[in-house]
Amino acid sequence: MSAEPAPASVAVGKDLERLYRSWRILDCLEAAVDQLPSEWLQILNVARNLMEGNPLPGVQLSEDLRRLLAPAVPTHTTTTRVERKRRIVYPVTGDTRVQPLRNISDLPQATMPDLLLRTISREVFEFQLMSDGINGVYNIEPGPAVEEWDEIIEERTPTGHLNRQRRQRVYALLDVSNSMRDDNKMVMAKAIMLAYLMVACEEQSRVYFRTFANTVHPRTDCLSLQEFREVALRILRLTPDGSTDIRGTVAAAIGDINALDEVGVRREAFDASPTELLLVSDCESYSVPHVPRGIKLHTVHLKSGYMARGYQEGFEQIRKASATFTEIDTTRFVLPETMRDRWLLAQDGRVLQAPSEAPVVEGARLRADRMERRRTLLKAYERLEEARGPRPGQESMFVGRPPSVTPGELWRMFWSAVGQLFRGRGRKKRPASPVASPSFGVKFRLQR
Repeated sequence: MSAEPAPASVAVGKDLERLYRSWRILDCLEAAVDQLPSEWLQILNVARNLMEGNPLPGVQLSEDLRRLLAPAVPTHTTTTRVERKRRIVYPVTGDTRVQPLRNISDLPQATMPDLLLRTISREVFEFQLMSDGINGVYNIEPGPAVEEWDEIIEERTPTGHLNRQRRQRVYALLDVSNSMRDDNKMVMAKAIMLAYLMVACEEQSRVYFRTFANTVHPRTDCLSLQEFREVALRILRLTPDGSTDIRGTVAAAIGDINALDEVGVRREAFDASPTELLLVSDCESYSVPHVPRGIKLHTVHLKSGYMARGYQEGFEQIRKASATFTEIDTTRFVLPETMRDRWLLAQDGRVLQAPSEAPVVEGARLRADRMERRRTLLKAYERLEEARGPRPGQESMFVGRPPSVTPGELWRMFWSAVGQLFRGRGRKKRPASPVASPSFGVKFRLQR
């Protein structure tokens, strides 16, 4: 006997395939899901929601950030007009009409009052029949009828333009200082950076990426979508370290942008630059350099709680120099934790087969596959819990390694203590022997 796949399992397979296909970054990483760390999968899931415009739990995203992370799409103009519609309708059933009986053979079609008159008085009924006073119900053949209505028609006409200009060059700066460890700042920063650079690469933009802390780190260039894998892996592997120096980082970025734009050769310093600059940071820096008017700066400020007074001046300078400034309170951000997302950690949607191509699986083979899926799912849960760590207020009672005493050993120790207590009651007390004096130190004497 062969077991056909159930409709529910086929629907789940299609859903998983569709969801995994939406993780466009996975195709660039060229790795299966079960080969990636669970913390990477959480970051990729947040980046996927950002690119698709889905809401994130606990975070209110601004329209500027949504527009920044959304791809450029053609715009349309919508015109509305009203048209008067007319059609011919043929009734399904015909109508009836009451008129005097045409013939004596139409007596079965007599109306109900006339039939009651026949029951009451037969002589009166016959008199009315002879004088054409009896009416009958006759059917009318259905004929065509004209029906009219107003129809509202909306027409979308492409304008030939995009909702925003395609990016030619993108320069991205990511803060990896120690202050980014708190309140899921690093998870949000990595997700925003991956979504932004992924959309830019799909638009065939030239991407330049740097990280910074108290020093400026080396630059990684991505000139095609095939090179995005190196940039994505670098972002996913980052660990925070050091303090924050936005001044030196922005100065280095402006110098690179001027060199890329050939300022002084083909472009003046105050002309609009084709390079877009993105800064993702908690903005805890004392000062920032002057940003030229021709460079468009987009800043995403990840805040969590109180900012020290010494950083206020540099923070206000960044706000004024930014073309778009977005604040995200990461203390309210909650990582997505749905049952389906946890189950996806154990599945690889890219290897799912279509229902028509699915092989016929025997009953024993199907049970073995279910057990293997269950073991994989349990491993995925363990990886996810290890990535999350202990929740606030649920820290372990033991600082080091917990005691290795089992409940059975505790039970045996309890009964051993009770037995010693009862055995000691039946014995006579022996006279206490004098305690031998130590070789040095204080001598003790026991009183009887």
